[in-house]
Amino acid sequence: MQPSPVNLAGRRDGAAARRAVGTFRRLAALAAVVLALAVAPVPTRPPVLAPSAAAAASSIEAGFSPVGRYAVTTQVLTDVSGSTPYKIFRPADYSALGFASPIVTWGNGTNGTVDLYSVLLSHLASYGFTVIAPDQANTGSGRAMTAGVQYLIAQAGTAGSVFQGRLDVNSVAALGHSQGAGGAVRAATNNPTLFDTVVTFSLPNKMWIGTNSDCPTKSDCTFDPAQLRQPTFLAGTHGTLDSIITSISTEQAFYQQVPGHAVLGLIQNSAGKKADHNTIQDRNGPNGFLGYVTAWLCAQLRGDATAATAFGGAHPELVSNTNWPDSAAK
Repeated sequence: MQPSPVNLAGRRDGAAARRAVGTFRRLAALAAVVLALAVAPVPTRPPVLAPSAAAAASSIEAGFSPVGRYAVTTQVLTDVSGSTPYKIFRPADYSALGFASPIVTWGNGTNGTVDLYSVLLSHLASYGFTVIAPDQANTGSGRAMTAGVQYLIAQAGTAGSVFQGRLDVNSVAALGHSQGAGGAVRAATNNPTLFDTVVTFSLPNKMWIGTNSDCPTKSDCTFDPAQLRQPTFLAGTHGTLDSIITSISTEQAFYQQVPGHAVLGLIQNSAGKKADHNTIQDRNGPNGFLGYVTAWLCAQLRGDATAATAFGGAHPELVSNTNWPDSAAK
């Protein structure tokens, strides 16, 4: 259950007040540890070539969960947005796609690195998306995420670039985890004509917003889902840590604030374990997220009508999936 700010106005029972403050501080300390978690980078998986099972699958989720049909490669950029390093996950051979590759930008959680999310980002690249991610510890402003997209758009028109003529510069998504989820919302709301869709993983309660190297002031990291004009997929969990950082009621409130097409996906288990705040990271088994997130991007950026049925119509598959209780679509 998400803690509420302690209000001591008019209280005379000092012992009870101190107990309330102590409980809140303990919960806050636990959440702060999670939000500031930094671990050794996980090596990126080698490129995998596998056929897509989407056409023959019994469900949309099952169809987009296996690795896609395109081999994946990665590259690191050090000349984008000053000294900020970027990592790109992309199809190894653009000529094999048969379509222009949509662009996805990614924002890490607090103190995270891109390699913590290589399972997800490689998975998206295997379906033909080009993913660019600022490899920095704080991404809440959304500025570095936007700069990455602008770099790829410029490269798509640059003679001799591997990206020349290969990217769909009119199909762009912003994705992020925790603080980076806030960055994704900010990137989209600050650049409504650049971004076409948004996906967030555990978008945190605004009480956790603070200053950092990417956000000199709190307002630099403050996001507002009510300002979104793009279709939005808010993914969360029923986990203990998420109950502190972004409770189900918090995610539901964000979902209601999005004025247009939105989906709230609250996963119960992933890779045989109870899902929680950091499940989207490689070491925690993010596989449960892959199917619906990939399907959403294929629907929004590639016009895949079959994938879109998981999130719309009279009976959206996601909403009836028993491993995603309390999910919703509008």
